[in-house]
Amino acid sequence: MTRASEASAPRAAVPGDALVLAARPLRPEARLEETSRYGDDLWLLTPAWLRADRKPHRLDFALVPPAHRETAKLLFYALLIEDTPPGEEPITISSIRSYFTCVRHVLVWVQGRGLSLAQLTGEDLDAYHREVTGLRMSLSGVYRQRRAVRLLWAYRSRLADRLVQDPLRRPLWQAWARANPRRYDENLTGRIPEHIMGPLLVWALRWVDDLADDVLAARTERDGIDARPPLHPVPLVALRSVLDDFRRRGQPLPTAPDRLAAARHGTGVCPNFGYLARLAGHPQYRFGKASERRLIEEAARDLGVGSDSPLHHRVQGQIDGRRWLEQISYYDVGQFERLLQVSCWIVIAYLSGLRDSEIKHLRRGCVSAQRDTGGRIYRYRLHGLAFKGEGVHGAAATWIVTAPVARAVAVLERCQPADEPYLFAHPRKSANHQRHHVAGHVRTSGTTIRDITAFGKWINTYCAAHTRPDAIPETDGRLPHLTLRQFRRTLAWFIARRPGGTIAGALQYRHQCIQMFEGYAGTSDSGFRDEVEAEEAFARGQFLAELGADDARPTLTGPAGAEAEARLAELARHTVFDGQVVTDEVRLRRILARHDTHMYPGTFVTCVYNPDRALCRTPGTSADKPVLADCQPLACRNTALTPANHQALAGHLAQLEEALSDGDRLAPYVRHRLQEQHRATAAFLARHELEPAE
Repeated sequence: MTRASEASAPRAAVPGDALVLAARPLRPEARLEETSRYGDDLWLLTPAWLRADRKPHRLDFALVPPAHRETAKLLFYALLIEDTPPGEEPITISSIRSYFTCVRHVLVWVQGRGLSLAQLTGEDLDAYHREVTGLRMSLSGVYRQRRAVRLLWAYRSRLADRLVQDPLRRPLWQAWARANPRRYDENLTGRIPEHIMGPLLVWALRWVDDLADDVLAARTERDGIDARPPLHPVPLVALRSVLDDFRRRGQPLPTAPDRLAAARHGTGVCPNFGYLARLAGHPQYRFGKASERRLIEEAARDLGVGSDSPLHHRVQGQIDGRRWLEQISYYDVGQFERLLQVSCWIVIAYLSGLRDSEIKHLRRGCVSAQRDTGGRIYRYRLHGLAFKGEGVHGAAATWIVTAPVARAVAVLERCQPADEPYLFAHPRKSANHQRHHVAGHVRTSGTTIRDITAFGKWINTYCAAHTRPDAIPETDGRLPHLTLRQFRRTLAWFIARRPGGTIAGALQYRHQCIQMFEGYAGTSDSGFRDEVEAEEAFARGQFLAELGADDARPTLTGPAGAEAEARLAELARHTVFDGQVVTDEVRLRRILARHDTHMYPGTFVTCVYNPDRALCRTPGTSADKPVLADCQPLACRNTALTPANHQALAGHLAQLEEALSDGDRLAPYVRHRLQEQHRATAAFLARHELEPAE
């Protein structure tokens, strides 16, 4: 059967009891016969989401106009059972859920025009395209909306109501695609600015290294209170025992959390009856009898009522030499657990470059340490699953990580009970765990984003209360909204832009880069090395574009100085307008990708790369960039010198002169080598003095 005849052939009706997930692998606990059927208006896709960081994926056809509901069901049934037309590829569960929103948008628009799909003309398709591109939507969002219309065309043989023409053949659609090319290798994720990433990482490391012990000790005490057996079978006797303990310690009675606001406004302070009941081992009892209330009121008159419900644990953690809290409330433990967990996420994500899906699948025992013969640890390996390009089940992967990541994993292992394998499972006392916990259910990306926001709010509240300067800067009174992909993107930016820089005074990005590349080299298609190299290429191009636009700079010198000037002038033709370099980052990235100068700025020289004369390459071999570690700058004809290179070489020459000034104390061979290096450097600088700008 030809494609044309297939498109016109009638399709058999789908039975209402057909299982929509019959062709999909399911989670171990799911039973196929209990999954959604074609006749349902709500299709639950979660059983087919195999990763631990699962989300409540569902298709709600009640949101689709009734006239087009059957069309939507037929389309997504075909997608789910992988009834794929020629030329189309199967779509993942998460993509199906994303396209459902887009297809629903299309069908609502069609319903608004009072038409069916078969009645849509080319002009109608153009009108829809103009409406979509007129919305405040990202480039990828527009492409998804276009793809949704294309799905209705590609799967037309599976539908009763069919489009009659391919939207991608419309001149308007083609012109827009040419004007807005989508580069799938282009990372459009924004980075986190240093003034935000700095304090965020510092506070996350504090929580992991300095505050975790207090949080975990407080949680142990809270859990012990919750599991406490009755001090006496009779609640009144148990209450008397609790109140006697408060009297022995001279401690005020705890305050009910929901009465704190009233206390601040002078409307009275009420003891926390529920917390007293927990201490007495009767958590479901509320001491409502007159005799019980009289005992509590007498104790309140004698001892007073405090401003919280503190635990006995004495806080040990310090920030800048002072205890971070005087006491921890019973009711703050749950919040602190979540903040500690998200602090570990921030440390792991930023200092390893792992994706959120990879982090969420980390299990107990995922870190192994390698030691030298003296027993000292010299490398940490992190074992987990990678999903990028590895299918729904993922593939085993290993990453080399630094000590802070290993410490964060150790804290997470202490956070989770021994029978919980996943490090980012919901805390046992959390509402999420109580409502819908099943084996292998970890915190979703949306939950983690909310936790990061809560962490930022806690930081700023704490800094305001303690007059600290290291709060997270706000814009218009609001914290920045951070996404999970930004952490990996920001790390790549810092490695590429600040090879010797530090953040929080401790993180050496060059060392971080070497360790991470060693780990990623043997894993799945992580893409992190590519991200860093792409960021390095952009940083290089941006620097050269600004150098070429600077008319006041001295002319570049060196053996390749003239060629460097010619390449900079050619680059400036594409990147400089009205004396200014293109400021739009996306546009500049595209220009630099098409017009690479193949110039590589370094500390001492700038390489104007030509493989035929590169001394860093073996004769007869070719490559698209130099091997800077094997650079021979004083002899290579690819060398050019910028003003910064001249300054660096002059500084190096001064260091050689200082070392030779005490040459009598040097070994003869060392002195000879330094003298040769001094002679060659001085001669090189003399031959290639800076030429002033014209």
